[in-house]
Amino acid sequence: MAVNTQPWAPQSYFRAWERTIDSWDSLVSEIDHGKAISGNRKLVWRGVHNDSYGLLSSAYRRLKDLDREVPPEPRMRQLETELIGAARSLWPDRGGSALETLAHIQHYGGPTRLIDVSHDPMVAVFFATEKKFDSRTHLPLKDRDGRLFAFQADDRMIELDNMWGTRQLPWLQGEESIPGWETDLPFVWDPPRALNERISAQSGAFLVGGVPAFPHGQNSRYRMPGAWQTGAMKTMPVGEVRQVSSVSVFLKSLNRVTQAGSQAAYTWRIAAGAKEEIRQKLHSEYELNHGSIYPDLFGLATYAADFAALT
Repeated sequence: MAVNTQPWAPQSYFRAWERTIDSWDSLVSEIDHGKAISGNRKLVWRGVHNDSYGLLSSAYRRLKDLDREVPPEPRMRQLETELIGAARSLWPDRGGSALETLAHIQHYGGPTRLIDVSHDPMVAVFFATEKKFDSRTHLPLKDRDGRLFAFQADDRMIELDNMWGTRQLPWLQGEESIPGWETDLPFVWDPPRALNERISAQSGAFLVGGVPAFPHGQNSRYRMPGAWQTGAMKTMPVGEVRQVSSVSVFLKSLNRVTQAGSQAAYTWRIAAGAKEEIRQKLHSEYELNHGSIYPDLFGLATYAADFAALT
């Protein structure tokens, strides 16, 4: 059999595994299908409004732009150490764990390694289909294809215990204390509901994990679907994995049941032409809108900035 020798296009990695959602009915069907194909795993969901976006945390994107290269794990840790230090020395120290401090920073737009997810797939769909506006003119932007992700949370949930709930960030204490930190699916943290209004409104959680790493720069789990059957055995170099995702992510086929015992993530593309119908259904059937998703005054101010274009 011929072996695939074509170079990887990093964003095509997601496209190779996706199924397409092109209407409200297909959205409902695909979510149910995903739950079933997962073997009824516990899943958390993420939606992004542009399907070409990678699975990148805000801190990772910020350093990538600043350094003109993808940041390695030590660079992420340097930023976090300095950020936590500034938060406790320049602002009133409110106590609590380092993770809780990062959650506050994340929800108000600051850079952290936390990646927002939701336990409610429809909340993730809201983010994938949300109407976007030009930041300068506040005119509505044309809809683009969005993306929906689902991640296995079984055995990945963390609690604010003696390791995760300390004032010191757990991953600054050495990777040995967190098995699989840079090689397995990210951990999932449910922050306290009272920490922030948006966390409760969005059924919010966070993915928490290290920058992807694996031996010899390659990993057999980073292959296109059907690689074993077609002989396209080329694996994805670590540098290209890090262009796609700031955490390890092992996508599984949505066309067959995922094997028991394997780590699993899934992805769908939401067609731009379906977004308006989906937005209307989310509002009418689930009461998901800007006010319910962003219930704080900051959410109201953001909505007000774009309000003239909506009337």
